[in-house]
Amino acid sequence: MPYFALVVDGDAAAQKALGATLKGEFEVATCGLAREALDHLRSTRPPDIIIVDYDLPDMEGLTFLKVLRDAELGRNLAVILTGRRNSEEMVLDAFNIGIDDHLPKPFDLREMTVRVRAVLRRRYERHEHFGSALSVGPIEIDPSQRLCLISGKRVALQPREFELLEILMRKAGRVLSRVYLLETVWGMRHTAQTRAVDVMVSRLRRRLGARNGRMIETVSKLGYCLINPAE
Repeated sequence: MPYFALVVDGDAAAQKALGATLKGEFEVATCGLAREALDHLRSTRPPDIIIVDYDLPDMEGLTFLKVLRDAELGRNLAVILTGRRNSEEMVLDAFNIGIDDHLPKPFDLREMTVRVRAVLRRRYERHEHFGSALSVGPIEIDPSQRLCLISGKRVALQPREFELLEILMRKAGRVLSRVYLLETVWGMRHTAQTRAVDVMVSRLRRRLGARNGRMIETVSKLGYCLINPAE
């Protein structure tokens, strides 16, 4: 069964063009309002990914993202944000809420298709390539189940937080640059949003707790490194 993509855009022409492009590879539905998008979460087949424009007629983009993440069915849904208003602060706020990718308008339809494929592969197929369980100090993860344990106690992580932790654990003891993490975890091949890495590392540290969060060390001017406190 193909993945189901939902395009949410108040611009009818953009909605139609993107929907037509994706239909060659995915099952696609389109709508122009945030409330219609939220209705799809309660449909018989909720979407696997939402491509949503920041400037929706009935709801501001960040508000929609917060409502989406508060909904049980939208909590872990893959999201790509588009839009013409692309201030760094807005994009960082969106990544902080939990989007998977951001593509400013106008964008190339072929690039969007590639981005959608990449997000879906990371979200739903990544365990096929990185399935083995890992442990570093008190932290244990099982990528096949998206399970994180600290000293035997389960810790809830958002998908992007889990992917970041997995990469850090697989390369524990090595300094990973922000650009490397951006390309590996986000699938972005440019450096415009490297601050998104800092935001996500900060969130991950809070999830791990004060003591275990310090296992993720900041290496000045280079990036981040996960250390094993027992070594």
